[in-house]
Amino acid sequence: MRRISLLAGAIAAAFGSAAFAASTTHNINVNANVTGNCRFNDAGPTTLLIQNDGSGNIDPSSTTDATGSATVPYRCTKGTVAAISAGNGNNHDGTDRRVSDGTEFMAYSLSLSGDAQTGTGHGVGQDLTLTLDSTITAAAFQNVSAGAYSDTVVLTITP
Repeated sequence: MRRISLLAGAIAAAFGSAAFAASTTHNINVNANVTGNCRFNDAGPTTLLIQNDGSGNIDPSSTTDATGSATVPYRCTKGTVAAISAGNGNNHDGTDRRVSDGTEFMAYSLSLSGDAQTGTGHGVGQDLTLTLDSTITAAAFQNVSAGAYSDTVVLTITP
């Protein structure tokens, strides 16, 4: 009997150590979430100069409307569509955007194009371009005083 017990003990020891040597596995889920966003390439400001004389000024004796254009670069996450809007400006009177010299005002129009493009990424060379066009009609500038007129409009980009 003793021989059987010793043999059983040896077999148990051999199999017992083999059971402890067996490997097991465990899975780890690795996750990353990329946000869909759009950003202007810099904080600005960008200057939109409205003129009708070719030298950066408005000639009040002219009957030609004064116009101006500016571009603002931006980028969006690949596949994300931009939505850009323009605020009313600091001199808005409830109806019109206006430039002012602090005393007098001239109404101007502002239109945006390229404000709803689909992004191709935030890397170098992926710029999209917002174009801003503005006009001050001849009737708005023919009877104002000489001086520097300005306004500040805030552009907002989402998502």
